[in-house]
Amino acid sequence: MRNTAAIDLLAAGSLLFSACNKSTPATADSASASSTASGSFDADAARAQILGADSAYVRALVSKHVDSLMVYYEPNAVSLGKTTVKGTSDLRKSYDQAVKSNPRDLTFQSGGVNFSNDHSMAWDYGTFSQTSDGPNGKPVKVSGTFLNVWKNVGGNWRIVAEISSS
Repeated sequence: MRNTAAIDLLAAGSLLFSACNKSTPATADSASASSTASGSFDADAARAQILGADSAYVRALVSKHVDSLMVYYEPNAVSLGKTTVKGTSDLRKSYDQAVKSNPRDLTFQSGGVNFSNDHSMAWDYGTFSQTSDGPNGKPVKVSGTFLNVWKNVGGNWRIVAEISSS
């Protein structure tokens, strides 16, 4: 049975990893913390970690590995689309429903990755499109815009909020 809220979450989640149409080195998935030994912020390393997470996330989504998606969220994350989903438990339930719609043809255009002045937060934004199975199994193409908010947690970037419109 198709769940509209789950499809919306799929779109929101898909788009939260915005740079998938950009080539990302294979090592980006395991990019290290964004600061150097001296403690200074390395924006390029932080950006690479976020873009690497984008690529890994999309691979997990398309392969329907919901557990692999959840590692990118903080426990209290909020996802806004047509409905509000709060916390990883509810996000997991929504993604379990969403992957049943057979997500595919995910494309993204990143508008960029930006950082707060203290480098503890980041946000990325852009546009997306994807195809999934709609009612009666007919393909449905969705496109829209997104904004993701990331928090640096022990040198790893985790999503604390995301919003999309389609």
